[in-house]
Amino acid sequence: MLVGKNISKSFGELKVLQNINVEFQLGNIISIFGGSGAGKSTLLYILSTLDKPDSGKVEFNGNSLIELSGDNLSNFRNEKIGFVFQSHNLLNEFNVFENICMPAYVSKNKSIGVEKRARQLLSDLGIENKENNMPNQLSGGEKQRVAIARSLINSPDIVFADEPTGNLDDNNSKKFIKLIQNLNEKYNQTFIVVSHNKEFQKISSNSFELINGKIKSI
Repeated sequence: MLVGKNISKSFGELKVLQNINVEFQLGNIISIFGGSGAGKSTLLYILSTLDKPDSGKVEFNGNSLIELSGDNLSNFRNEKIGFVFQSHNLLNEFNVFENICMPAYVSKNKSIGVEKRARQLLSDLGIENKENNMPNQLSGGEKQRVAIARSLINSPDIVFADEPTGNLDDNNSKKFIKLIQNLNEKYNQTFIVVSHNKEFQKISSNSFELINGKIKSI
């Protein structure tokens, strides 16, 4: 379980998050909505350890994440968490297969099954014929599929996705959302998604909305 307790965050005089309390069960798809500047991404970054709150706690399976630092923090992110961003963040000097395997290659807990898993993910995501392509040879939808595969290579407990359909057209957005649903069903993979795209609500176990620094279930 991932728990946020009394999370608050301000930027100058702007109070973005005010005493946010959330509990997310593993194995579910969670969607968080809100207008521009509502604090969706800020909350996501805090829950995923990419940022720290001004006050409050974040716990994963009963263990506090706020105090993690250095190698302990890096190892937690690498082993327990996957990330998918709007801009893909693929490494242009590496091909698709190398991009997917990269988090496993840099992990201290290297697995001999990395390349086998990468090819399985390529197949699951329908891009098995793209493994030798460079990122600049892919469409936007294909790049996002590679980003998903990369986020899953270390079998993380949670994948955090920040506006993952923001750069996709309507058709590719629908395909992406269906992929998330399929991966959740096949691997029991937890996804926490922040987005403007309300289509995510259709596949989510729980959905929330941020308004004026507060969060409510929808």
